[in-house]
Amino acid sequence: MTLAGEGETRQSVAVVGAGAVGGVFASALCRAGHDVSLCVRTPFDELVIETSDGEDHVPATVVTDPAAVRPVDWVLLAVKSFDTAGTARWLAALCDEHTTVVVLRNGVELTDDVQPLVPQATVVPALVYIQAERLAPGRIRHGYGNRLDVPTGPDADQLIRLFRGSGTDIRPQQDLVTAAWRKLMLNAAVNPLTALTLRRMEVMGDGMILELAEGLMRETQVVAEAVGARLTGADVRQTLEFMKDFSDGNGTSMLYDRLAGHPLEWEALNGAVVRYAEIYGIDVPLNRAMTALLHALGPLHTTATAAEGPAGAHLAAA
Repeated sequence: MTLAGEGETRQSVAVVGAGAVGGVFASALCRAGHDVSLCVRTPFDELVIETSDGEDHVPATVVTDPAAVRPVDWVLLAVKSFDTAGTARWLAALCDEHTTVVVLRNGVELTDDVQPLVPQATVVPALVYIQAERLAPGRIRHGYGNRLDVPTGPDADQLIRLFRGSGTDIRPQQDLVTAAWRKLMLNAAVNPLTALTLRRMEVMGDGMILELAEGLMRETQVVAEAVGARLTGADVRQTLEFMKDFSDGNGTSMLYDRLAGHPLEWEALNGAVVRYAEIYGIDVPLNRAMTALLHALGPLHTTATAAEGPAGAHLAAA
C-alpha cells in the first residue's frame, strides 16, 4: 500500500453517508493512507467491502454523532439529493474555510443545495462511475468501476493527489455540464424502467422496453442540448451501446431503493428532465409519464426475490 506519508500529506477525510458510493470511496482513501471517518445514522462495527478478490476490512472510524467531530480537510458527501438537508449538522461540524466538500451524486443539479450549507468551504461536484451494492449497514459489494469525473482545475489536481495510491480513476472534465447530462441520459432510462418493472438490466432485452429506453434518452438529449450540453443523436446511440455492456444481473439504485422501501430519486433524474423541459418549452411526454408513475408509487409489499437482489443496492454507474 502506498501511504500518504510517502511523498503526500496524510489528510483527514469524513465520508457523510456510508452507502455503496460512500463505502467504496472511503475504502479507497484508507488504501491511500488517509485518516477516514464514516459519518452515519445507523451504527455498525466496521466497513467491509466485498469484491471478486475477497473482503476488504476498512480501517475507518464510524461516527454517529455530529457533536463528536471537528473540521476536516475533506468531506465526501455521498447521500442522495433529497437527504442533503439532513446532513446540515454534519457539514456544520466538519467544515471550515480550509475544507473541500466533494459532492458524489446523480443528476445535473450537483451542488445547488450544498453550497448554502457550507458557505465557508470549497464545494466540488463529482460524477460517480462504479457498480456497487449496499448489502447491509457496513457491508458493500463492489462489482466494478472506480471513476470520478470532476471539473478541470486546481481542485481536480488536489483530488488526484488525495486518491493517489488508491486505484481510483479521477478524470478532470473541461465540460462537466455535458458529462452530467450524458450520464443523466442513461439514468433517466434505466433507473425508472428497472424500478417500475422490478427487474434488473435483463429487462432491456425486451424490445418494447428497449424502445422506451431509447425514447427517454432522446427526450433527455433534446433538453440537454437546450440547456447547453454538447449532446447529439450520436450520443444517444453511443449510450445505448454502452448500456449493452451491463450484465443482465446488474441492478440500479432506484430498483433497490424501491425494494428496500426507501424514497426514490426520481426528482433528480426524470424530474430534472421535466423541470428543464418546461423552462425551454420542450415536450417530454415519456419523462413526464415516468415522473408521474414514480411519484405515485406507494410502499412495496413484496420481497427482494422479484429481482434477486439485496435491499439497499446502488448501481452508481446507472
